Amino acid sequence: MTRFLLAPALLLSAALPALAQDMPLSQILIDGEGWKKVDTRVTPLRTRAAPVTTRSADRGTVFIANAGEPFTGVGFATATDAFLQAAPAGPKGKPVWKGVPYAPLRTKRGEKGILVTGLVADRDGRIYAATELGVQVFDPTGRLCGVLTPAAPGTPDHMAFEGDTLTLWVGDTMYARKLSTEGVK
Repeated sequence: MTRFLLAPALLLSAALPALAQDMPLSQILIDGEGWKKVDTRVTPLRTRAAPVTTRSADRGTVFIANAGEPFTGVGFATATDAFLQAAPAGPKGKPVWKGVPYAPLRTKRGEKGILVTGLVADRDGRIYAATELGVQVFDPTGRLCGVLTPAAPGTPDHMAFEGDTLTLWVGDTMYARKLSTEGVK
C-alpha cells in the first residue's frame, strides 16, 4: 500500500515548485484598464539598433533580444531570433558573454523569428518584449505568461515603464496602460 502512495506524493512534491513560479497575466492586469492613447508632443528616439536589452530586477542578469540579427536597413528590420537570451551582468550592466536561449518568443505562423523592438522588466522579475504581435510577458523562469494585445496596428518603436504604467510608441503615437506592478528602477 505504501508503494501506491509514494508515487502521488513524489508527483505532488515535484509539482509544488513549478506552481510557485506560475505568474499568470491576470496578476498584473487591472479590470477596465487597457491601452489609452496619450497626447504628447514628444517623439521617441528611433534607434532600431540591435540588440535590445534590459536588466533583471536584481540587476544580475541581462536579457537580450535580436542578438541573432540580421537587420535590413535603418528603418524597419527583420530578425531571426525565436528566443530572448539571458546572460550574467558584468560591470556597467553589460552581458559577460553572448547569452543563452531563455524565453521562447511567440512568432507569426510559418515565421522562424520575430523582431523585438523594446524590452523592459518589472519589479517582480517579469520580462516584457514589444513585438508586432503585442507585448509578450514572461515570468522569471522564462515561461510565457501571456500577450498583451497590440495598442495599435503596426510595429512598436519603443517601450518603457513609467512607475506602474507601461508606455508603448507605435509610429508617432504614445499609448499607456496601467498595471498592478512597476518597472525596474
